[in-house]
Amino acid sequence: MNKIITALLALIVLGGIIITAQMTGLISLDMNDKKPPYQNKGKLDVVCELEVSKPNDNLSQPFDTARLTIPAQFDFDENTGWYTGEYAISMNRKGTLNVQDDLLKVSRPALFKRYGLMITGEHFTLNRRNGQFKQWLDLEGDKRLDLITGRCKRATNAPF
Repeated sequence: MNKIITALLALIVLGGIIITAQMTGLISLDMNDKKPPYQNKGKLDVVCELEVSKPNDNLSQPFDTARLTIPAQFDFDENTGWYTGEYAISMNRKGTLNVQDDLLKVSRPALFKRYGLMITGEHFTLNRRNGQFKQWLDLEGDKRLDLITGRCKRATNAPF
């Protein structure tokens, strides 16, 4: 009898973990393979709550962190995107938009020196399924420096 109760409790705990992971977006258990209808024309305006990890003079020191609220835009007709704030891909120097199902990726080549290393590319992504925003820089020697993470919501409060 104790083995049955223990097995039942283990199944309940495992089910709770799976449900929590599904609700937070850590896993996706799509049973019907139906994709949500995403906007793929015009402009998508979002507002993001982000945490910025800012290096000091070099990359070996602890990074300073700050929270920012920033706007971002994806233009599906022009295949461009931008955001403001730290290390921005700005409205004046937009990046190229690449749409990969749920993921919107904006990239721009770069060639400038910072933190003692050459920066070769700038990137940011928005996962339309869960609103996750990520920004990073490509460094010389095929290295990547992750700087910004957070969540975005559509400015009009509609689905992505």
